[in-house]
Amino acid sequence: MFTAAKRTVKFVFQYFSANLQSAMEYRGAFLSQVIFMFINNLMLLFFWWVLFTRIESLNGWSFQHILLLYAAASGAYACQALLFGGSFHISRAIAEGRLDFYLAMPKPVLLHVLISRSSAFAWGDLAFALTIFLLASSPSLGRTLGFIVLIFAGGVVMTSFAVLAHSLSFWLGHSAQLANQLMEALLSFSLYPESIFSATTRLVLYTVIPAGFVSYLPVRILQEFTLAHESLLLVFALGLSILARFVFYRGLKRYESGNLVVINVVD
Repeated sequence: MFTAAKRTVKFVFQYFSANLQSAMEYRGAFLSQVIFMFINNLMLLFFWWVLFTRIESLNGWSFQHILLLYAAASGAYACQALLFGGSFHISRAIAEGRLDFYLAMPKPVLLHVLISRSSAFAWGDLAFALTIFLLASSPSLGRTLGFIVLIFAGGVVMTSFAVLAHSLSFWLGHSAQLANQLMEALLSFSLYPESIFSATTRLVLYTVIPAGFVSYLPVRILQEFTLAHESLLLVFALGLSILARFVFYRGLKRYESGNLVVINVVD
């Protein structure tokens, strides 16, 4: 089992390295994408800065909470886009028969699909997340490592939610637009303070659209660490990933029974 896990980690690292080298081939374009994304995220924060120059808090949330919120959400998105960028394109792969390429390979289909792509601009999101975290908190090696764990867990939640959303294409046909709308909803809700929502909406944001586990709970952990909250986040991330894997492979059985026989090369 240890040998298999080691091979899997090596496989993921090789794909990540290849994707990074591909992005770095045109360094000027790569750096411009990173800088643009960093500035874009700063512009989103500008609205909140203006608001908090006029008020002290928003239902108990201060500007520092907002900074940590954006750091957590941006970091989680960066982990998804950098490590599991293929999660944004599953619907297209299903509809166009591109899963045939991965079915012909010896590696796990879902893992191979997820790590096959990486978004270069997400390095800007990661740089933004780390910068804002260091500015908004009392940085130390332990807190920084803890933050990395939090955003990785959030990235797993976002990736798993994307797999669930895009797997609807197995049953509904080409539903990329629906999946993208669900993902946009998850990211959008993750960027607003939890306190502005009603109790019913919060329940939805901790279940159906798990924005609470992407940013709200990580902010709470960063403000006041408790083992219960940390365990809840990690258990939820693991549970959602297991559910996503189950749904994907159930849908894959329907895909295998289809009539798409052309093997597509990944672009």
